[in-house]
Parts: sequence; structure tokens; C-alpha cells
Amino acid sequence: MTARNAPRHSPAIPCSMLGTFNLRSNTDLRAFRAAFDSLCEHLRRRGHLHSWRIWQRAHHPGYDANFPDTSIIMEMCFHNHDEALECWNYFETGGDDINPLHRAVNRKVCDAHFVLCMQMP
Repeated sequence: MTARNAPRHSPAIPCSMLGTFNLRSNTDLRAFRAAFDSLCEHLRRRGHLHSWRIWQRAHHPGYDANFPDTSIIMEMCFHNHDEALECWNYFETGGDDINPLHRAVNRKVCDAHFVLCMQMP
């Protein structure tokens, strides 16, 4: 997709980043949750997120068509598309505030897939 035919994003439309992954063999859900909650709380205090959720996959042959072989699904809920982009830039530039929190989460997961989604008007 080129910039010319890319969809236009309204700054007022809510966005979420969805991720699916597995926990590393030496990590339990409680340890992951603590690290993920710390990261998301930091992003909430900075104004990027308003909420976040974690689900454990409920396997079902009908619902699982073509889904990655992962067990955890997460959602980070941004106020809008612009805030999602600001958050991405914050991660990309790194720094003493975000790097340790991000590494703490990343060390606990594998087989990760992520996507940014916009709510449909």
C-alpha cells in the first residue's frame, strides 16, 4: 500500500494495538501480568493509553481458523490514532523511563504478532 492509497486516519477515532504471543517457558502469567501492567500504567500516566486487557485463548476448532499458534492475547487501548503514533515514537526513541519496562515485558514472551487497529466509524 502506498501513501497515496493508504486509509486516512482521523485523530478522534480510538485505536488499539492487539498482540498475540506465548509466554516463555520460564515465565508464568502472573509474572507477565505484573510486567505488562507496569508498562501500561506508565503509558497511561503519560497520556497514551486509557486501558489495557489480557486474555487467555480459549481454543475452539471453528473460531481458530488461521490464527497463530499462540495462547495469550493483549490489547492496549489508545485514545486515538495520533496518540498511538506518539506512543510508537516514544518506544522507538527509547530512554531510561521506557526501556527497562519494555525489556521486562519482551523477555517474558515469544512468537509475538502485533497489529494496530482503528475503530470503524
